Amino acid sequence: MNTFHRFFAAGVLTGLSLVYSSAVLADELYQPQYQQTKQHYQQQPRQRSYGEKVGDKAKNGITNVATSWLEVPKSIINDTNAEGSNIVFGIIGGTMEGTLHGLSRLTSGVADLVTAPLATKPIIQPQYIWEDFDETTTYGQVFRLDDD
Repeated sequence: MNTFHRFFAAGVLTGLSLVYSSAVLADELYQPQYQQTKQHYQQQPRQRSYGEKVGDKAKNGITNVATSWLEVPKSIINDTNAEGSNIVFGIIGGTMEGTLHGLSRLTSGVADLVTAPLATKPIIQPQYIWEDFDETTTYGQVFRLDDD
């Protein structure tokens, strides 16, 4: 077996283990936890561990780097559909706005990957581009610790 096949097999096994582990974590994350108070139960949100926060931040960084180019069509669509706008303004303005937002999403993704061991809140909202495609991308405070 040559070196390429070994690396390919190791990459496939690593990818499968990551997919399986995320499914297991999703099952654990959404299990309700209850706290007994005065004759009734009240659902309490589960605290995420440090590892989950770091993993989410790394996943967010990889996703934002890979999907940063989608900001251009998103901005073109949103600018074209805006009140009082036309197709020409949507294409020209949306391309310029989308390019800037795409570069910002790319930079934020790289920063999330580099600083993944620091569990901080995401900078870009919406966190992933597909979460609310009609919403304009906004930016929050940088390096705020995730206290959840």
